[in-house]
Amino acid sequence: MAEHAGKPKVRFAGFTETWEQRNTSYLGNFFKGQGYSKADLLPDGTPIILYGQLYTNYQFTITEVNTYAQKKKNTILSKGNEVIVPASGETAEDIARASAVRKKGVILGGDLNIIVPIPSMNAEFFALSLSNGFPQKKLAQKAQGKSVVHIHNSDIQEISITYPSLEEQNRIASFFRHLDRLITLHQRKRGRLENIKKAMLEKMFPKNGADVPEVRFVGFTEAWEQRKLGEIADIVGGGTPSTNNPSYWNGDIDWYAPAEIGEQIFLTGSQKKITVLGLQKSSATILPVGSVLFTSRAGIGNTAILAKQGATNQGFQSIVPDSQITDSYFIFSRTHELKKYAEIVGAGSTFTEVSGKQMARMPILMPKIDEQVCIGTFFRNLDRLITLHQRKVALLQNIKKACLEKMFV
Repeated sequence: MAEHAGKPKVRFAGFTETWEQRNTSYLGNFFKGQGYSKADLLPDGTPIILYGQLYTNYQFTITEVNTYAQKKKNTILSKGNEVIVPASGETAEDIARASAVRKKGVILGGDLNIIVPIPSMNAEFFALSLSNGFPQKKLAQKAQGKSVVHIHNSDIQEISITYPSLEEQNRIASFFRHLDRLITLHQRKRGRLENIKKAMLEKMFPKNGADVPEVRFVGFTEAWEQRKLGEIADIVGGGTPSTNNPSYWNGDIDWYAPAEIGEQIFLTGSQKKITVLGLQKSSATILPVGSVLFTSRAGIGNTAILAKQGATNQGFQSIVPDSQITDSYFIFSRTHELKKYAEIVGAGSTFTEVSGKQMARMPILMPKIDEQVCIGTFFRNLDRLITLHQRKVALLQNIKKACLEKMFV
């Protein structure tokens, strides 16, 4: 039993012993899943795990299974706490990871490598060890094939992992299980909110041929008015100062490129900035707070709202609402309509591009400003909640990544 010199950088209080290192061949009994493929899946029956599910929706611990098949003769059923590694996949990175099956009575289908750990090994810790750091890299190196790569039990048996006492393994596994539970919770909450938003976008704006929406706030009964976008807002293009003149750059004026928009809603600072002279020597224009930036080429139809005045390059046809009659967030909430219109009327041989004049002619149904504000505020609050859960998911995933690096040897 070889002793490993290292210890993890971070561990739970009370644990001080050096971790041991051994080949996985000594840490479990190895089997091969058999007899099932995607064609065997049914709407109901016995729960089943196939190799493809492990890399399309990877989880280090599996407690629920929502795919089913009819049980065949000589089927391998889980007893709980097996470790499974896909035997086939598209890339080495896809299949060089393991999951612990905690649910009993699950069919372990074809193209799965199955490990039943010895009593002193926690299955979830085993799966995490194989799926991260040096063991994962070694496992990926052993994956062989061109269009389809393969990993065999014999490959896994050549991998060494370093592990502590069972008690410490249990603590580590419980910690990561709790982290994953929190990540899943926030992902589900975000998903529900996104579904609510999608439904409300369909019901709170008039459908084709109608002049009132299905769902309205109390007190609003008037028909919406058909207008053109250019009648309720200015459509403003952008420009780029000469990159050969350093006096035009690194100033104090925010200057946005389409690639910066992403999934942001409010923009507070650009990656590149221009000087007052750069603004004067180009067709770029200062846009006020509340302007809805609209990408007009190469990724047409992405939007964001300026929370701080700035300028853009020529890849935008920005919408500057008349604040007396148009609410910025109401316009932003109609991104789908703006994008659809621009894709239809846009032209270009290399890439589709829509002009400011074309955008100004876009027909758009508008209620009075008070109703716009109510609708805009509703979607702003909904987007704020969605963003909150997105940030929590990102934060927890970063915590998990850091802990995986520091809590294993």
